[in-house]
Amino acid sequence: MRQYLFGFKLYFLHSFNFRFNTVINLVFGGLGLLITLFFWHLIYGGDMQKVLNGFTLSGVMTYFFIGSIFRPNYYPGFTFSGMIKTGTLGPALLKPRNIGLYVYFRNIANVLTGMIPQALFVIVLLPFAARFLTWNLSAFGAVSLVLFFAVGTVSNFLVWSLVGYMAFWLEEAEAVMWSFAILCNLLTGFFIPLAFFPSWSVRILEMLPFASWSYIPIMIYIGLYDAGMQVFLLAVHLSWVAVLLLVNKIVWQRGVRNFTSVGG
Repeated sequence: MRQYLFGFKLYFLHSFNFRFNTVINLVFGGLGLLITLFFWHLIYGGDMQKVLNGFTLSGVMTYFFIGSIFRPNYYPGFTFSGMIKTGTLGPALLKPRNIGLYVYFRNIANVLTGMIPQALFVIVLLPFAARFLTWNLSAFGAVSLVLFFAVGTVSNFLVWSLVGYMAFWLEEAEAVMWSFAILCNLLTGFFIPLAFFPSWSVRILEMLPFASWSYIPIMIYIGLYDAGMQVFLLAVHLSWVAVLLLVNKIVWQRGVRNFTSVGG
């Protein structure tokens, strides 16, 4: 485990070398958040008492405000695809380490370096936005939120790994992955909370792995899930992690048998 933590440290520090990229992502990420908040303020007409699909104006603004920090916007599938396509997977297979854990810690480092500047932006904006936000997080909810964030991070990695493994059989898998990224943004509630989808589909979407990536933790923070619902959904998404681990192992083993290193 020490080598993976050391790799995490290296990638974490390496990400800060690209300061200009960090500034650009912060500017455009912050601008996108402000536009989104302004858009929803118009939908509600500034009415703090109005309720749409269970959300008040403060609830929906909190949803996007908090979500701008905690969304795990990383795509490890591209890392696996790149290693397979360039042939660098060959030498990596010869090293005494688990490639999955190596890529996982590498991407966690990228997530954290993306969260830090966004969190700083939110802190700066907080004094101006505080009166529009909801503060309903209980002690139980705080523990549940941390658990869901951990489960969502693992689930995200496992799903995206499976998508990246397509490169074992496809010469050009990136177009499929970018299309999948757009679908993920829809199913994780990035564009609009899942509660605004047709009522018959909401419960189904909540139990898909994508919901744990950001939607459920934010709903817990807002206080829209009771304790019973949180426990039920946690059991569902832990089950998804177990299934995805098994499927990942099977697909990885078959992919490696099919792998031919021609580059790197």
